[in-house]
Amino acid sequence: MKKSTKILSLLLGLSLAVGTTVGMTMATASPAPDAPAAPAASGASVSPIAESRAAAQVYLVPGVGNSLNGTPLTAEETAALNMEGEVFKAGAAGTALPTPTTTKTDRTNQPFVFNGWWTIVDATVTYFETVPAVEENTYLYADFRAALSQHKDPIAPSGGAGTSTPEHYMLVTRAATGKQEMIPLHVSGTEVSNAVQAGYGKPVQWYNEWFVMEPGDTVSYWFSGVYGAQPMYGPRPRHTPVSCDILLNASGQYGQTGQYMQYVNDDYDANDTDHSSRGHQNRYFFNANDADEPPTLSYTGPMATQPYVFRIYIQFYDEGGHMTLYMENLSLKLGVKA
Repeated sequence: MKKSTKILSLLLGLSLAVGTTVGMTMATASPAPDAPAAPAASGASVSPIAESRAAAQVYLVPGVGNSLNGTPLTAEETAALNMEGEVFKAGAAGTALPTPTTTKTDRTNQPFVFNGWWTIVDATVTYFETVPAVEENTYLYADFRAALSQHKDPIAPSGGAGTSTPEHYMLVTRAATGKQEMIPLHVSGTEVSNAVQAGYGKPVQWYNEWFVMEPGDTVSYWFSGVYGAQPMYGPRPRHTPVSCDILLNASGQYGQTGQYMQYVNDDYDANDTDHSSRGHQNRYFFNANDADEPPTLSYTGPMATQPYVFRIYIQFYDEGGHMTLYMENLSLKLGVKA
């Protein structure tokens, strides 16, 4: 049995007329599903890899800090699959999947909750309750999350059903074609207590688990509920003293957001010290605000050398004046191709 959370078809692109109209403060504020470590070094033997559909196997990957009853593969078998950490063979197709345990806790020392076994099927994050029937080797990853972090089933947006424009989205202009795409952003809870609530009754964040950026692409970010009922670009000048900035957060080897994204139309004043207590440079986007244009980032950083698949998390503070953006490179982390 499986449950699918549609994240983003790689072919999804809703064209917009031109006139329509990034990490987190704490990258650990919204734990993503546990995913495999970087592939092992090349040269390992490949004996356990399926050579036919009949030999296809489902493997369970509990992840670092998580445990699963049973006997894991040997070190040699794990290396042959280009995996690190413990890997287990699942049972026969249709049998119930086991429940792993974890030692992970959130910042209040509450244990993480098991959210299910997941993998990506046709660009869809898909959760399974029983062992699926497969035609090729398939890896299911244990998803543990803090109680108020992103859930398997996203928080339902308020209203807007039946409209062609998402309530929250990234507006990407593709450098190769000049065309614009709306990439939907989904909403989930976050345990960061001072993040904006945007009408949901508790602090929230925005995310997308599977989208592609290509060199030269530019992107702006649009949200409902932060500044008004309809989608409006963010961030916008808010709070006292006024802030209108985007912090590109970094975490780990694959989450170096600032190495991929660069500011396009900001008007940063190096002599300004209004927000020096934040401990990072503030970018106020004066030019964009004066022209009533959205603050824009470009995929032109030193590591933006080719198309990559990313997941993204966005949070707002200071009544929507301060935005944090975190992007994780799934192409490098999971070995998937754009």
